Amino acid sequence: MAHVTFPLTSLSDLDALTRDLPQVDAVAQDAARDRQNALTKPPGSLGRLEELAVFMAGWQQQAVPQIDMAQALVFAGNHGICAQGVNPFPQEVTAQMVQNFKAGGAAINQLCRTNDAQLSVIDLDLDRPTADFTQAPAMTEADCVAALNAGAAALHPAASVLILGEMGIGNSTVAAALTAAVFGGAVQDRFGRRRSAPQGRRHHPRTCPPRRHPAGRGVYSDDLGRARAGGDLRRGAGRTATAYSGDP
Repeated sequence: MAHVTFPLTSLSDLDALTRDLPQVDAVAQDAARDRQNALTKPPGSLGRLEELAVFMAGWQQQAVPQIDMAQALVFAGNHGICAQGVNPFPQEVTAQMVQNFKAGGAAINQLCRTNDAQLSVIDLDLDRPTADFTQAPAMTEADCVAALNAGAAALHPAASVLILGEMGIGNSTVAAALTAAVFGGAVQDRFGRRRSAPQGRRHHPRTCPPRRHPAGRGVYSDDLGRARAGGDLRRGAGRTATAYSGDP
């Protein structure tokens, strides 16, 4: 099978790409652990930091991982499921939040500034929400592939650490629907009261049962992602696939 790279031309390309991903270097991870154990400190005293160093060593294939550049990408999109009244706020808030990100007024701006991470905020057709997934697939295959490719293109080739975020009114309903469809269980268990919602208000469970749409088969598939996900989530998926594949 030929190695598939971005840009993708179809969702079958994504399936092929995920079957041909690089693997973690266990030798480099062992070398990173040996190095940590040789340092003048109690074993494991740095806690989670040691685990992250071993994780990065395995993917960078070297005992001492390097962070030359950290990049944060925030994708913003609007969701057609909002037509079902799942959110108390209008979709115009998505654009307002994007402007706040770009003006440097959000928490992510301060976190990136403090940690010297490069932040990019990418708004995605905010005037063209996805379809309401209770009535039709949220995205066509062409839209889905375009979203994946846009996400992949956003990565800086020099990034050693990638931080992904997304924003869009209705996004937690979409995420909950995908989670319920992929992992199963009672739909109500995937919903909770929003911090921004009035006291006691919860997501509207009837709008996103895991198998109401034919694409919701209880296991992940490209059709399922296309049926439920919005552009912000799909572009994040594209960026993740590129990072794992090692393509620039």
